[in-house]
Amino acid sequence: MQTRKAECPDGLPMQTRAAPVSSVDVEKRTVDVVFSTGASVRRQRWIGWDTVVPFDEILQVSRDAVNLDRLNAGAPVLDSHSAWSTSSQVGVVENARVEGGKALATLRFPAKGVDAAADRMFAMVEQRIIRNVSVGYSIDEAEVKAPSKAGEIEQRIVKRWTPMEISFVTIPADAGAQVRKLEEAARYPFQVSNEPAAASAEIDAALAAAARMRMRMQTI
Repeated sequence: MQTRKAECPDGLPMQTRAAPVSSVDVEKRTVDVVFSTGASVRRQRWIGWDTVVPFDEILQVSRDAVNLDRLNAGAPVLDSHSAWSTSSQVGVVENARVEGGKALATLRFPAKGVDAAADRMFAMVEQRIIRNVSVGYSIDEAEVKAPSKAGEIEQRIVKRWTPMEISFVTIPADAGAQVRKLEEAARYPFQVSNEPAAASAEIDAALAAAARMRMRMQTI
């Protein structure tokens, strides 16, 4: 495979990954989680309006690779990545760190009785009904390894990334799916490349297709 350094455009939609809950402290109302081990995840990007290209995304997990500033500043713990209202926040990230090649975090819930949604979530986690968390993150730097022969899949090694929030989820999203609205997907197709002309052409094509779709909808 050929290796290329990729520039990540501003406004790239936040990505998500699922991970298991580790342990629960009932008295402190905290939960320890491993929110990333850097495992390969199959994703997809769009070329134009209707062509999907799969690729494997690999997060590097080290103190240099993971920017923990947002998490350690008191990032939110959400219900299923919902950020539309403060009522979706069920806790806060108490601290985050990288140890032994794993990205870890301690999540704290409010005192019992403060918030009914948080109480329900903590009880569901404590009784191991809800067992998974999913991290939302932005990609700061990536390296593309293009396939050198038929049958190979493009690899994107994320060398620097910033976790933004941690969510409790029921069924983790499909590894190939992105959490985004249609308009975001059209404006920012998940494409990182060191070839600005090619990337620009694909984005322009996607924007044009989105504009045509909006015009059709306005005439209906």
